[in-house]
Amino acid sequence: MNDDISLLNAVLKNTEMGTSTLDQIMDATDNEAFRSSLAIQKQGFARLDAEARAALARMGATPEKQSALTRMGTAVAIAGKTITDRSTRHLADMLIQGSGMGTVDCVKALRDNPRASAEVQGIAQRLQQFEERNVEELKNFL
Repeated sequence: MNDDISLLNAVLKNTEMGTSTLDQIMDATDNEAFRSSLAIQKQGFARLDAEARAALARMGATPEKQSALTRMGTAVAIAGKTITDRSTRHLADMLIQGSGMGTVDCVKALRDNPRASAEVQGIAQRLQQFEERNVEELKNFL
């Protein structure tokens, strides 16, 4: 059960980071096609987040929140990287890097929690695949 809870919390941290990053990038772009693509990604993160939260609730566990320092650090980093360049290409590149980190985080979390149930591993694997698909979609905007 501990591996299940740990892996689900890793999924939630990933989905929360993805959602907050997308919100910031969506505010930084005027490109409607790009914004539409990001809105679809945001919906995907929301579905995976809800799935992980429901699994935690069935276990009677409470989701861990990301630290305020982590959230603030990410927001400041994104703001700094977009202050001089808000081109779609630059924003897509930033998101590709973020999704790459999200993919790596999924792999690490899966390896760190080998006794997680098949159901919970499936949620993490779907998130990993989702992050990989996001990279492919974002390449269209480079």
